[in-house]
Amino acid sequence: MLNKLLLVDDDDVTLTICRIVLSKAGFAKEIDIAKHGKQALDYFMTLKNTDDSAPVLILLDLNMPVMDGWDFLENYMKDYAEDFKETKIVILSSSINPEDFAKAKQYSIVVDFINKPLTIESVFALKHREALRQYFE
Repeated sequence: MLNKLLLVDDDDVTLTICRIVLSKAGFAKEIDIAKHGKQALDYFMTLKNTDDSAPVLILLDLNMPVMDGWDFLENYMKDYAEDFKETKIVILSSSINPEDFAKAKQYSIVVDFINKPLTIESVFALKHREALRQYFE
């Protein structure tokens, strides 16, 4: 089980579904929320200045107000990836654009691209991803 996970999404229905599915799957002990990329960057800035543990995984939406997922990812890679080396990202999006899938593969920190809504099956598959398997053995 992951100690901590960060959900970055602006949609309250998606956040509720994710919480329910992640809880039923026994996926994470703690789930933190950010409603857009800027809020998620602020979250990591706060973590950088405290002793709090970082999330092992970020479930990141792409289409959000204020700062979208791609802008978050660029800024995170530049400012925080080196400090939080254990943190991985899964894109959780309704996008079916092949360019988004290809772009996600350019980031070594992105371990998967899942279409919304999050399901028990997709969470089960995540548990078996090489980058996350160690937390579920």
